[in-house]
Amino acid sequence: MVNHYSYLIPKDEVLALCKRAILNLDYEIDIYAPESNMLITKTRQMRKVLRRYDYVIYIQVGDKVNVHISAERSIFNRGSESSFGGEEIIIKQPEGLMPYSLQKKIFIPIEKVMRTEKFEQIKISQ
Repeated sequence: MVNHYSYLIPKDEVLALCKRAILNLDYEIDIYAPESNMLITKTRQMRKVLRRYDYVIYIQVGDKVNVHISAERSIFNRGSESSFGGEEIIIKQPEGLMPYSLQKKIFIPIEKVMRTEKFEQIKISQ
């Protein structure tokens, strides 16, 4: 879950513009590290039917801007009704394959706001 963007401005200004773009989408910044050209948002939640996805946006600036989504899925532990040992009712699983519809809900607003900041999305074939 990665999008790439090109830029034509000096590299030291890019992260500040990315920060402004993310803040315009009402994300909260958890880690902002201009010395390593990266930022990470605080965790957000998104629901799809009965599942809840917790995700963060990770932006790394190099020769291009890389926007990553890192997500985990919360699922109901079916054995929790009969367990007396204090097991968790909700299990968190790392999610490498977040549904495409949810990825679009996250990436489309980011793409629009990045375009307003004069970044151009790069399509990389795999």
